[in-house]
Parts: sequence; structure tokens; C-alpha cells
Amino acid sequence: MITTAPDDRHNLYTVAADVWRQCKEAGFRGFDPYDGLKSRRLAPLLERSRMLRLAVIQGVKRCPLDLRPWLGITPGLNPKGLALLLLASSRLPRLAWPEDRRQLAYSLAALASHPDGTAVFPGRRPWPGLATTFAEKAPAAAGWGYDFPWQARAFHQPPFSPTVVVTAFVVDAFAACGHAAAAAVARAAAGFVQGHLHRHEDATGVCFSYSPYDRSRVFNASLFAAKILARAALIADAGTARALSEEADRAVAYVIARQQPDGGWVYGEADHWQWIDNLHTGFVLETIAAIAGLLGEPRRWREPLERGLAFYREHCFGADATPYYYADRPGTLDSHTVAQSALTLLALSDFDPELPTCARRVLEIGVARLYDPARHGFLHQRSRIAAHRAIFLRWSQAWMLNAICACIAHEERSA
Repeated sequence: MITTAPDDRHNLYTVAADVWRQCKEAGFRGFDPYDGLKSRRLAPLLERSRMLRLAVIQGVKRCPLDLRPWLGITPGLNPKGLALLLLASSRLPRLAWPEDRRQLAYSLAALASHPDGTAVFPGRRPWPGLATTFAEKAPAAAGWGYDFPWQARAFHQPPFSPTVVVTAFVVDAFAACGHAAAAAVARAAAGFVQGHLHRHEDATGVCFSYSPYDRSRVFNASLFAAKILARAALIADAGTARALSEEADRAVAYVIARQQPDGGWVYGEADHWQWIDNLHTGFVLETIAAIAGLLGEPRRWREPLERGLAFYREHCFGADATPYYYADRPGTLDSHTVAQSALTLLALSDFDPELPTCARRVLEIGVARLYDPARHGFLHQRSRIAAHRAIFLRWSQAWMLNAICACIAHEERSA
């Protein structure tokens, strides 16, 4: 349970500005925990074996030494990382120049994919004005995926093949910055969700797959699909808006029907997904609350959200506000988990006026234990005995920057 008061030793804006400079100087490119399959040297072998692909991803991710230079893995433009940076700089506009946001927007437009993974714009080369071009020539269905291939237990995802999670963050980022292409992006993303994701339906509602390549039932992923539909409903004609809203409502109902008696949610319905962690619990809570707001019913689903929040606070944090990676399992402090913890607490601040204070405390713990000022960035993870000192653009830098900017913006609005 979170009980402690805030600690003002850290200037969050100074840290945010430092991280932003580092990201900008890197051209918004970077490595990712899961980019092992980008290896040029292993490429001929990786096509032969699913188990080898899984081993390479985990080996590169977990190795205390950075294997990427030896494996020929180069920094990439990650659409989710770019979207998070655009969100961060939109939450706190003084952090970045307007041209920085324009660069992020046209880079995202360049990385858009058709549902089959082919590029909307051949070559995926960003150029100024491309986001406006997307607004004028948007396909009926488009999405965004990671810039690297990756292997899950059940399916293989080629590079840039769209997933609903990455696409949802791109939609949010264009909306947050008020870009002229925001409506076109939302419509294309809704077309991707409705026409190209697999659906599981039963009496409790509907669950969307993660991508066109799988039939998984992962609760947070399906909710991201629902959020895309709810946002697209805001710009649709009356009949279409009603249908989109009803579909979003059914997707939320499906997830709420699977809330456990103690208020928590496991990751998904497969036997190997019966675990609960902080990060994805936070996604579920924040996204349900966001969908309620987009549908114009902010108090919708209040009872399950209250129960979920009570579980989250009781089982996913220590008494000093340190966020756990897995529920009830202290030990590993992870930068992405720190960031999402703060964002979730801020998103549900209407439930308890103390939550923004808790969010700041969570971020201060993250800064104190994970921020490396000499390298201008956040470490991937730290356990009780060692630190994984890699600094990843999406997983650590962009997520922490987004959360810090959200916290500062919330405090400034409340002042």
C-alpha cells in the first residue's frame, strides 16, 4: 500500500530536459530490449527456428554485456518510442521546439503500414510535410508496428507489421499534439481494428487480437483497440459513431467480466498468461478510464475501476511507493513500470486526490535509482543485487519522459 509523502529532492523538469536533449541528439533513434532479431550476422539462421528466435531475443535482452555491436544491430526509429516522445512534448510544450514535434509527426507518418505490413509510403523515408500528406491520402486501414521483427510463443511478427498497441499510442500522440492529420490517423486506425484484427465474441462482449497474425486474447491489447474505436467515434457521423462506441463498450465489458474477485486482472486468457504485473494492470485501469472519458461517460465502470485501483495500490507497490514488477513480488525496479505506475495514478486521480502525490513519489524513486546523469538516461532495470545498465529509447527514455511530463503538467494545471 502506498503511504509515504512526496520527496522534493529531484527536479523532474531538469531530468526531463536532459533526457529530451539526449533523445534529440540521437535523432530519436535507439535500441530496444526486444530488438535481437535485427541481427544482420544471425539473419540466415533466424529463419530456420522459432526456438532460436526466442533464444536470441531473450539472450540479447538479458545479457549483462551489450551484444548488439557484435551482432550487427543498429539503432532504429521505433514508432512507439516516437509516439511517446510526441506525447511527452505535447503534454509539456516548452520542453521542445515546434519543429521537433513536426519532425516526430512526419517520421511517424513515414512508418505507417497497411494491415499486411507493407509500407503506406514506400521506403519509409520521413520528409517534412509527410504527415499532412497522410491526412490527404490516408488509406482506409493503416497501423503501426515495431521497427524490428519479434517472436512470441504463438506467432512471428515481421518488422513494421502493425499491432493494436503501437497503433493506439500513435493515435493518442497525433490527437495530443492537435495535428491536422489526427482525424485521418484515427480513422485509418479504426479501419485496421475493425477490418483486420481477429475477434472473439461471447455473451460478455468482444475481445480483439493483438495483430492480424494472432488470435490471442490479451486484455490490455483489446482495450487499446477499444480506445481507438472510441476516439474515432468522436469524429464520425452519428450512425458510425454509435456503432464504434457500442463496439468499444463491448470490448470493455469483456475485460471487466474477467476481473478477479480481488480486483486484479491476469495478463490474458492463455494458460501461460496467468500472472499479474504492475505494468499491464496499469494499462487496463488507465485505458478503461480513458475510454469512459472518450465516450462522454467519465463515471462509467466506476465500481470495477475502484476495485481494480484498490488491488493495484495494495499489491503492486511497496509501503514506500516503490512499484513492483510483478504483483506482491518486490525486487526488480523497471523504468517502464515506474513510468506506467505514475501515469496510471495520474489518470485515476479523480478517485483519490492523493494519487498525484503518489505519482510524483513513484517518479522520484525512479529518478533516484534508475537515472544516470552521466549518460543522460534511465537504466532498463535494477534489482536488489545488480543493475541492467542498458538505456533504451522506447522502454526507458520515452516512457519515463512521458510520465514526468504528465506529472509536471498535472501539477501545473492544479496549481
